Amino acid sequence: LLDKRWCDTQQQKEMVEARQAQGLPAHVSPGSTLIAAMGNHWREGCLEAVQQMAQRAYQAGYTVCLWEVPDRCYQPYDALGVMRNLAYMRAIEEGWEYLLYIDNDVKPEPDLLVNLLNRHVPIVSPIVAYWDLQDHGLKMPQLERNHGLAMVSSCVLSCLLFRTSVFLPWALIPFWQDALGADESYHFHRLALAGHYPFVDTDNVVICSSPPHYPLDAVNRSHKDLDGNRD
Repeated sequence: LLDKRWCDTQQQKEMVEARQAQGLPAHVSPGSTLIAAMGNHWREGCLEAVQQMAQRAYQAGYTVCLWEVPDRCYQPYDALGVMRNLAYMRAIEEGWEYLLYIDNDVKPEPDLLVNLLNRHVPIVSPIVAYWDLQDHGLKMPQLERNHGLAMVSSCVLSCLLFRTSVFLPWALIPFWQDALGADESYHFHRLALAGHYPFVDTDNVVICSSPPHYPLDAVNRSHKDLDGNRD
């Protein structure tokens, strides 16, 4: 049966044929990525690094868009769920194959997006490390480098690539919820019920310039002040 595709460029044609040869899912724009920055409050050097990453992906033949999701927070981080929902809604509407969530304090290497796309998995993050070399109670910064992909139960959302089709079951209902309480483990538990588990690409590391924020820390500290036996 006839199944012939006319491509815009020779490079795009080669990408389509390579995916067919590997038995990977077809897409009208292979590897196209909406880069969704969570707000526009960039730390020093981070915006420039993300732009260089997007440019490198474009030079490799991928269609990319860098979008600063409007900051809808009235209190710190209180509307990140809404912002993340807006990002995947746009990715679905516009037909992007992938969606890269990235925070304003992350400084990626230029080849990061291309490297993650080459993994061909539905959910993948680089190792997120912190500028002060501390792990801040997280396991990800301790992962051994250069050991390929590692499946994990959950990970931070600082720099995370999704195949947009992961969100199709939630096209008409919200997936991400706002703090407090709806943390990473909660959301990845929801994804696991749908058969999706995240991977960490231990061959790629990004540096985050600020430590992770735990919205319940202040609440827990006040509880301890009231009851010294509370854990």
